[in-house]
Amino acid sequence: MEFIREVFSIPFGYLIGFFYNITDNYILSLLFMTIAVKLVLLPFSIKQQKSTVKSQRLQPKIRRIKEKYANDQKKQQDAMNELYSKEGYSSMTGGCLPMLITFPVMMGVYAVNYKLLSYVLRIPEEIITKLTSLAMALPNLGTYEKQDFRAELTVISHFKELDLTGIPTEYVNKISDFADKFKFLGMNLEQTPQAKVFNALWLIPILTGVASLAMALYSYIRQKKTNPEMAKNPSMGCMTFMSPAMSIWFSFLFPASVGVYIIMSTTLSFLQMIVLNHTHSPKKMLANLMVNETINHRAKEKIVKNVAETLDNSEENEK
Repeated sequence: MEFIREVFSIPFGYLIGFFYNITDNYILSLLFMTIAVKLVLLPFSIKQQKSTVKSQRLQPKIRRIKEKYANDQKKQQDAMNELYSKEGYSSMTGGCLPMLITFPVMMGVYAVNYKLLSYVLRIPEEIITKLTSLAMALPNLGTYEKQDFRAELTVISHFKELDLTGIPTEYVNKISDFADKFKFLGMNLEQTPQAKVFNALWLIPILTGVASLAMALYSYIRQKKTNPEMAKNPSMGCMTFMSPAMSIWFSFLFPASVGVYIIMSTTLSFLQMIVLNHTHSPKKMLANLMVNETINHRAKEKIVKNVAETLDNSEENEK
């Protein structure tokens, strides 16, 4: 698992570091990185929107198949697979693929936020090793801060307390400047919100929950309008509230910088959903799909008719 995190974190570390060198602001660099990722994934989001409309179009046929083979699951599944193949629909494109693409992004960003000195500031490994040894030797550290996986965050949090003798001035200035700016609304981003300790850091989980709930409710309302049958499924209502709850839970598990990323990513996804709902309206797409199906059906009928006429003419000529 550690190897996988390392692999995913390298490209995103370079990307965040690139934007940080331009902006000299970690929050802005995280925002620009998130926007860049959303733009790269935009074609997949559009494809998912189209796939969802196609799925909606197939619902009456799927319902008839389920009714016809209610007592034979194998025939039911075979008939549905045949329908999907005939219609060119893939459940992977409609649901699983976007999630599979998003997963490495999340893994990479989470890993980068634990190793900011390595991936963003590009501090040499021997310097980081020395700094982490100094940080872990501090007498006032809590148990959580002594965890190896957050050693670099501990260095950032207690940088001014370290004996920096022998550390090149170039790296001292670079880390010191970063530590001073590694804040959001006055909160230190290397710290982790604690569920049992109510303080300013609770703002991160609250904002995360609000953004996630807003997107989930919008998605549910849109689904209810475009596909009432699916909206009646009890699991839809559960997912509407499960997603925000999961986001809040994650915000209490990771450093505040990760929570800020979740807020940014969720907000941008919400805005993207609104824009795509306007530019790729399900109703318009469904209407276009039905028109195209009618055109294709008539074209096939015309071809069959022409072939039949050609055969008839050939038979008459032979006579």
